[in-house]
Amino acid sequence: MVHRATLITYGLILLTIIMLICIFHATGYDQRPEYFEWAILYFGSAIIQAYAAIIAVPFTIWVIYMQSRYGYILVRLFLNRVIYPFTILGIITIVTAITMSLEKTVYAYHAFMIELTVSLLFLPPIIQYIRSLMTMSPENVVRTLRKASGTIEEFIATSLHVLRLVMVEEYPEEKAINNILKMIYENTRDIEKLKLYPDVYHKFRDLLKTIVYEGTYLPDVYLLKGLMRNFMIWLVRSKKERIIRSFIRYYRAISLRYMEERLPSEGIEDLFLEPVIDTLKALKAKKSLLGYALDQLIALLNKVKRAGTIGDITSLEMCHITNIVEKHVSGLEMLKEYEKLRRLINEIRGEFLCVY
Repeated sequence: MVHRATLITYGLILLTIIMLICIFHATGYDQRPEYFEWAILYFGSAIIQAYAAIIAVPFTIWVIYMQSRYGYILVRLFLNRVIYPFTILGIITIVTAITMSLEKTVYAYHAFMIELTVSLLFLPPIIQYIRSLMTMSPENVVRTLRKASGTIEEFIATSLHVLRLVMVEEYPEEKAINNILKMIYENTRDIEKLKLYPDVYHKFRDLLKTIVYEGTYLPDVYLLKGLMRNFMIWLVRSKKERIIRSFIRYYRAISLRYMEERLPSEGIEDLFLEPVIDTLKALKAKKSLLGYALDQLIALLNKVKRAGTIGDITSLEMCHITNIVEKHVSGLEMLKEYEKLRRLINEIRGEFLCVY
C-alpha cells in the first residue's frame, strides 16, 4: 500500500517537471541543446555522488546499530537488503552515463530532462526504504528473519536470540516481546517435524535463564506455556534425557518466577504441571524421567509451602494447589517418588487445615 506522503511527493515531482518543461518551452531553451551541455555533465556527476551518499551513510549507521543491538550473526542474514538500494544506484548510474554521452548532440535537452526525471522519481522510494530501515521494529526483524533463514530450525534459533535480547533491554517493549513469542510459538506447532538442531534448544535454554535470573518483563503465560510444552515434546521425541532434566529444572524455576505476578496455583499448573507432568504422561516417557519430574515437583511444593508458612500465600491458595497437583499426578502411583509427594501433600493439608 502506497503511503499518502509518497503520493504527495510524486505529485510534487510531476508538477515540478511539468513546470520546468513549460519554462524551457516558453523561453525557447528547449530548442537550444548547447545550453544543456555543461548542465548534463555537472548535474549527472552530482546525482551519482548524492545517491551514493544517501545509500551508504544510513545503511552504515543501520548496520552499526543492528550489530550493537542484535550481534553480527543476525546482520549477516540481512545482507540481501542492500540489493534494493544498490539496484537503484545502478539504474541511475546507467541512465546518467547514457545522458552524459548525449551532451554534445541535438538530444541534449531531452537527455537532461530524462536525467532530471529519473533522479527525482527514484528519490521517494529510496527515502521510504531508508525510513523503514532505520525504524525497523523487533517484530519486523523477526519477520525478515523468517524470509532470510535457510531452515525453520535456523529461524527459531535466531528468533529466540532476538527475543532474549529484546527482553533484557533497559526499557523492553512488552507488545514486541509477546508478538515475537507468538511468531516463534506458531512456528513450533509441528515441533515433531523439526530436525535435531542443538542451537535451537540452547537458545531456548538461554531464554529461560534470562526470565529466571534477569528479572525481565514476563511474557504472556499462555504463549510461553505452549512453547514450553512444544519443546518438551520435541526433546522427549528426540530422546535427549539429560537435556530434558535440565529443562525440567528451568520449568520449575520459571513457575516460581511467575508466582510473583500471578496466583501460585496458576503458575504451578500452567508452567510446570501441564508442560512437564502432563506432557511426559501423554508421551509415555521413561519412568526415570517421570520420577525426576515428581522430584522437581516436590522441591517446588516445598518452596511454596515455606512461602505459605510465612504468609506470602494464603491457606485457601495452598489448599487449592494441593488439589491441582493431585489431579495432574493421577496415574503415577506406581512410581516410588509418588509416595513422597503424597506425604508432602498431606503435610500441607494438615498444616493449612485443608478440607478435601
